[in-house]
Amino acid sequence: MSKLNSFVKQFVALVEGDDSGVKAQKAFRSADSALKVQIASQKGDVIKLEDDVENAIEVLNKAKVNNGRTISDRDQYVSQLVNAKNTVTLAEKALKDHNSKLTFLEEILAGLSA
Repeated sequence: MSKLNSFVKQFVALVEGDDSGVKAQKAFRSADSALKVQIASQKGDVIKLEDDVENAIEVLNKAKVNNGRTISDRDQYVSQLVNAKNTVTLAEKALKDHNSKLTFLEEILAGLSA
C-alpha cells in the first residue's frame, strides 16, 4: 500500500505541480541563502566603514593643528575644521546605519529558524 501511496503522491505532484509545503521549503531555502550571503557581505563592509571613521578622525585631528603649518587664513582654517568635522559625522552615521541594517538582517535570519 505504501508503494501505491508513493506513486499517487508522485503522480499528483507531477500533474498538479508542487504543493504548498514544497513551495514553502524552496522559499525558506532561498530566503535563508539570501540573508546569509547578504550578512556575510555586510560584515565585510563594516571594516571599511570603521576605517573611514578612523581616517576622518585623523583628518580632523590634523586640521585642528592646521596640518602643522602656521595659520595665515583664519577663515580657511575654520572652514577646514568644519569640513573635517562634517566628514567625521557622515562617516559615523554611515557606520551606525550599516550596523543597524546588519542587526536587522541577523534578526530576520534568526527568526526564520525559530
